[in-house]
Amino acid sequence: MNASDLTIRPGKRTDDEGKKFAYYMNQASDGGFKKMFGKRFEEIVSKVYLEPNHDLSYETALFAEVAGRIVGMVSGYTAEQYQHFSKDALSRASGRSRFRISFILALIAPMMRFLHTYDEGDYYVEFLAVDGAFGGQGIGSSLLQAIEDRARASGATQLSIDVAARNTRAQRLYKRIGFTVIRRWPCTRWLRANILRMTKPL
Repeated sequence: MNASDLTIRPGKRTDDEGKKFAYYMNQASDGGFKKMFGKRFEEIVSKVYLEPNHDLSYETALFAEVAGRIVGMVSGYTAEQYQHFSKDALSRASGRSRFRISFILALIAPMMRFLHTYDEGDYYVEFLAVDGAFGGQGIGSSLLQAIEDRARASGATQLSIDVAARNTRAQRLYKRIGFTVIRRWPCTRWLRANILRMTKPL
């Protein structure tokens, strides 16, 4: 793949792109979201993607394309934007699965509080994923650069991202481009951390 073959563009408000967003969201979590939300995961997320003003909206996404084919995605938003986001968009879109999703979110509330705690000036990178067939070609780095450009334009002063402690490959990429670990979850002497918060000054 030549660099000229790669295009990175904002998300579009379409059903097909909502399904792509759901796919990459699940890929970024190693399949965790589909396990949590069940068979209707793609349907629910692709529906909520079409709505503005929340963290899973088309407004937060950038997609990578090669020859017109979507091959990766990154999404993010500022700490200030998150304060004004709707917090019940996922629940509203879940319909008959609302009780299941509310129950799961209650169970994982401590982790979600960590994930959704931002410093002033943060631009939070929520999801980053690239198709396996296109891995190792610099697409992930290009998506990170594109979201960094968006962050700078927003006036943010640092990028922040969460990464699984076991995902040493991603950690090496982030460290290489200027990220450092600032927090861990859970933060106790008895439990090993499984999520790392990394930041990069802008």
